[in-house]
Amino acid sequence: MGKSGLEALRCPQCEGDVELDKDQEYGFCKYCGTKVQNTNFKVIKGKVKIDNDEFVEKQLINARRAKAKEDWEETEKYYNLVEQNDPSNIEAIFYSSYGKAKQSLIESDLYKRQASFKVLKNCVSIIDDNFDVNKENNKDIILEISKDIFDMAQSSYVYNERKNGYGVVVWTDKIQTITLFNELGLAFMVTLEHIAQSYTETEEKLFYYNLALLHAEYILKNGSLSNPSIIQNIIMGYHKIINELDPSHEVPASAPTAGKRQGGCYVATCVYGSYNCPQVWTLRRFRDYKLAKTWYGRLFIHTYYAISPTIVKLFGETKWFKNMWKGKLDNMVKKLQDEGFESTPYDDIDWK
Repeated sequence: MGKSGLEALRCPQCEGDVELDKDQEYGFCKYCGTKVQNTNFKVIKGKVKIDNDEFVEKQLINARRAKAKEDWEETEKYYNLVEQNDPSNIEAIFYSSYGKAKQSLIESDLYKRQASFKVLKNCVSIIDDNFDVNKENNKDIILEISKDIFDMAQSSYVYNERKNGYGVVVWTDKIQTITLFNELGLAFMVTLEHIAQSYTETEEKLFYYNLALLHAEYILKNGSLSNPSIIQNIIMGYHKIINELDPSHEVPASAPTAGKRQGGCYVATCVYGSYNCPQVWTLRRFRDYKLAKTWYGRLFIHTYYAISPTIVKLFGETKWFKNMWKGKLDNMVKKLQDEGFESTPYDDIDWK
């Protein structure tokens, strides 16, 4: 039987024990002093790839089984293990946080719910960053995630009224809960749009634009956005894109009426007193020609349009609000004008 790497090194002269040097390459016999080379010693250079595919697959099986049983604590646990060993796994990235969010949804602690949904929303951007159009199963995973976001949004109406141990009704903040889902839906909708743009094949583009359209329609129907006209314009924009890719596509009669986008730049309009003034013309150009060119810029626009009307409605008539924003906007407008964004009359463009 050959010697294993774990066996003690023996002196060839007296069979005594050999003490190896710090590099494990040579040693000296403790009894006769003979210098001995460690022939079992090998130097491994470069990076060693550890194959953990079998472990990842096993934990994926456990995670999917837990998700099927709606054991959300176990779902979070096993998908976390997968994500730690496969950081680009889209399924694990989303469902590790999804499991946590489902746990918080059942509880009446709104703070925990907000925290978990913030993490879930951040996962959407990570999915966008890690999306690989060459992976065959990506379409199925994105479709599954989309369905689960829909289901979770629907379940927000179920857990708004609960009873404690004494039979007393405990109310949670329904509006805040729905707003969290709106934010998640908006983020994922823009992610789907970005994924659609990454494809060159018409069939793939259509799949993701239609999925983004479904999200937009769901948000419009079940959400509590303060400015639903923004979502209506997004929906019509998606219909237009889909129709260009597939001429047989028909806009349903129930779709929002198409038309030129109205309003916008709410805070600036409030501060400067008009939607049509040099400062706001500059800001509108920046919105259409800079922000709207990137997915994260469009996400910012959608989010801004969702919350700014309420802010202006609450504080727009106060002097401190206008004074607070005037200096900030003046500096921003000057910087933009120095960069080449003009302050001449301007008609909004349809960038969707």
